[in-house]
Amino acid sequence: MPLHQMMADGINQWLRYIQVLAEGVNKMPEDRPRRTQKPSRKHRNKPSGWQVVAVQSISCVVVILIVLLFKMIGGSAFEQLRQSFNKSIMSNSLMATIAALLETPSEKSETGSSSGSASTVAGESAGDVDSTEEPADNAADTSSGADNSETGAAQTSKTGGETSAANDLSDAAGGNDIEVSERKVFYAPAGATFAPLAINRLPNNPLQNGKITSCFGYRENPLNGEESFHQGLDIAADMNSPVAAMFFGVVTEVGTSSSYGNYITIYHGGGIEALYAHCSKILADRGAVVRAGEIVAQVGSTGSSTGPHLHVEIRVNGIAYDPLWILQRSDYV
Repeated sequence: MPLHQMMADGINQWLRYIQVLAEGVNKMPEDRPRRTQKPSRKHRNKPSGWQVVAVQSISCVVVILIVLLFKMIGGSAFEQLRQSFNKSIMSNSLMATIAALLETPSEKSETGSSSGSASTVAGESAGDVDSTEEPADNAADTSSGADNSETGAAQTSKTGGETSAANDLSDAAGGNDIEVSERKVFYAPAGATFAPLAINRLPNNPLQNGKITSCFGYRENPLNGEESFHQGLDIAADMNSPVAAMFFGVVTEVGTSSSYGNYITIYHGGGIEALYAHCSKILADRGAVVRAGEIVAQVGSTGSSTGPHLHVEIRVNGIAYDPLWILQRSDYV
């Protein structure tokens, strides 16, 4: 056998020997079991970005078509839909702020010349059921609202730029009091409370100038002299002085009653409502989104009133609170 053939066979046998040793090592028992690999799970197919955008776009189009359909139908359906939407956005302070900032201030709130059907002048809307929703305790007085409001307006006629002596600003008061049989020192009657009220927003003063003539609480009614509970705050001011919204909000009621005269109610979210009464004119539409400081009415003496003044009520979930918890007494002295 040639030498090179012998060397090749030797190398081949040596390689086989190494291979056998390697296989023997691989077959030796291990100190610990190896971790078995779990079969890989197939990834579920997730919707791509364009599919999500398509679904959202179709949803928006459907909502817009529904709103347009309600608007074409007209009547109370669209108005109720609008009111529900406005109240829903007011439940979120951030969305309410954005809505109030995006809403263009109404020109009629500054001039009053284009009020038209939106303005309620001395009982003008007393017969409009949709725009004159009244508080429950005033519903029975609606039929005589126009006559009383005109009488109240006549009582505040000006002479030489000043109100008559009978309607001196120092005596101007009124409001829709709660009748009580006796004065309770420590607690208020049903529908009102002496509990403190804190709102995490700074209010805008409803009047630039004025004088407090009657505070929240028990008092002798200035109209009949009987013991009663005043649900708000009376601030005497010059006739037709501008009345501003204290916070941003949605106008929920515009109407007339024999006690409140011309009034406007604004919902500010979180169950908080503000009512402004005895106004000579209302300058905001029902359902309008108003900014803090926006002019919504003018001071008058309509309804149960002894002179030109603004009656302010603050209610939280239907309960009347003292407005001086959020307003400063020193601003109206």
